[in-house]
Amino acid sequence: MPLEAAQPRWSHRDPLEGRNLFPPEAPGHAIWTTATDAARDRLREMDTAMIDSAQVTLDPAVYRAQLFDLAVGRFAIWTERGISVISTEAACRDYERWLDRYVDNWLLYVAETCPGVEGLDELEQRLRELARARVRQARRAHVPSSDL
Repeated sequence: MPLEAAQPRWSHRDPLEGRNLFPPEAPGHAIWTTATDAARDRLREMDTAMIDSAQVTLDPAVYRAQLFDLAVGRFAIWTERGISVISTEAACRDYERWLDRYVDNWLLYVAETCPGVEGLDELEQRLRELARARVRQARRAHVPSSDL
């Protein structure tokens, strides 16, 4: 995955800016398109669930918890898509580097868009734990043991 294309968003915008990583004739193109469609469906489901559970509040702890849940949820959805196209250890290493950049970018994005929110170390811990889990998931699901 291109490292420069790891843009966090509160919205449904694709962190890869809508690019398919594969040319139309490559088998990965259809896999990526299907995974992107599934991610967008999950984002809509997440938004529907948030409408039912979100609280309008002045309590900074509640606001921070909701904000961090939103960031982690968006991160989880888009990073799951990447697993679908990992088939080699080299691709897994590239994915791991992209995940690191995506975590860093999320932390900067939250700090810039929500400057009064404290406790970014908690958000960082949650995102890095999820990133590590994604790498393990990618390796288990797609990388032949001979490549490891």
